[in-house]
Order: sequence, then C-alpha cells, then structure tokens
Amino acid sequence: MNKRWISSLLLCTFLWYAGSSPVIAALNQAGFMPCNAKKQLAGKSIQYYYVRPGDNLWNISKNYQVNLQTLLSVNQLSEDSILRVGQKLEIPCERAQVHIIRPGETLWDIARNYNVDLAELQRLNSNMQASNLRIGAQINLPRNTSRMAFSESLTPSRSIVSRFTWPIRGTITSPFGWRSSGFHYGMDIAGNFGDSVRASAGGVVSFTGYLSLYGNTVIIDHPNGKQTLYAHLNHIDVSQGDRVARGAVIAAVGSTGRSTGPHLHFEIKQGDTREDPLPYLR
Repeated sequence: MNKRWISSLLLCTFLWYAGSSPVIAALNQAGFMPCNAKKQLAGKSIQYYYVRPGDNLWNISKNYQVNLQTLLSVNQLSEDSILRVGQKLEIPCERAQVHIIRPGETLWDIARNYNVDLAELQRLNSNMQASNLRIGAQINLPRNTSRMAFSESLTPSRSIVSRFTWPIRGTITSPFGWRSSGFHYGMDIAGNFGDSVRASAGGVVSFTGYLSLYGNTVIIDHPNGKQTLYAHLNHIDVSQGDRVARGAVIAAVGSTGRSTGPHLHFEIKQGDTREDPLPYLR
C-alpha cells in the first residue's frame, strides 16, 4: 500500500512539473522579475522602485544614496518632471560605471562633473564622436570613479535644480566683483562673433530685447527661483514665453551695448540679488 502511495505521489509531482515548465519558461522569456529584483545591464546594476504617495526625487535619491543627477539621467527625467504614484523608476546601484548623456552635455562636461581625465574618458569611449554625442547614450567611466559619482553631495543646494552649465566655452575675462570701473555684477566670458550661447539650465524665457549697457539680452526664469541673464548678444534665437531645455541654443555671442569686443556677460540672480556665477558652474 505504501509503495503504491509513493508511486502515485511521484507520478503527480512529475506531471505537475511537466505542466508548469512552459509557464515558467514563458515568464523567463518575457523578462518577468520580482519588484525588488536587480538586473545586470552592460556593466551596471539596476534596481526597480515604484513611486509611493508622498515620494519625491530628492527623498528617493537620499534613501538609496544615489546622486540626484544620476537618478534623473537614468530615468530620462528633468527637474520639471512630476512623479506618479506607481511609476517605475530605475535605481542604479553603487557599482554602476556609466553615465547617461543628457541634452547639451559634452565630454568635457562629463569629465569635469566626475573629476576624471578627459583623455582617459575619450580612450574608454573611442567609438563615440566627441562632437556628436547622442542623447540617452551610455558613456563608460573609469572604474575608480563609481564611488565618487554616487557619493557626491546630496544636499538640496547641490542638486541638479541648483546647478548650471557653462553657456559658452571661453576664458573668463572679468569675474564677478569689484574692478576699476566699479562692481561687476556678472561674469564676462570671451567668445567669437556668432558663437552659440546655450541655456545654462532649463526654464522659461522671461525677457528678450535690448537693454541699456547690456545690449541684446535674454533672461531665463528657472524652477528653483533663480534667473540667468545673457547679455551683449549678436542676435537672439528665442522669444519671451518659450520653454527651453538646459543646453538649448538661445542666442549668439556679440558686442552690443557697452562692450569693447565680442564676449558674453552672464549673471545669476536670486530675487533682486546677483550672485557669483562661478561656484554654480564648477
């Protein structure tokens, strides 16, 4: 009797396994994963997180010890993005060694942000053209930079909404502060006539036109309450009310207004207070 019972049990077990195997295989082929599982992608480890009521990007980045800029890049979000309850986010784990290219970024920007040597970055990504980076593509980083990228300060003042990129590439010819003619409320950056001037951060254009001393000028309002001002422009390529992304071309370098040669006068304002732009650009 016991032998017959054991034989029946083994037969049932075999039939159950045979019947469920196609289902298991189908789940595997479909890429089904538990909600807390991790996956490996091209040298990086990704963990999934589903947005809960009351969540915001700042708290998620803090809880997972992931740099906010990295979190936004991996999920193709911006500082204006609004999270939805149940939204699926990818959380890169600490050993990730890639960077996702964002609009307006150059290899020089990425090398500076991660404090790595530009030549080493170019060597690791020899298949990419530095002058034609594709938004959303992955840039490989040196092994010893993964910790630095994820341990960057996570205080709100250093979050992506408080950081700005250089509007043009050039030498600083006159910094913020006192000079012989009086106090200089911005930063002058040398350039050539017609060089593209790019939005230092995303926002809404609040002014375009000609101002005394400044010449042709563009002012952009940003979500963090700050404004950026771009002056002495040759021509302006945006209009008041336009929403522009970080790195978007908004004008061209010129020498209008009180100017002795082609350059960009760049200011950052918080309310009525003008601030030194250089700390925001580093």
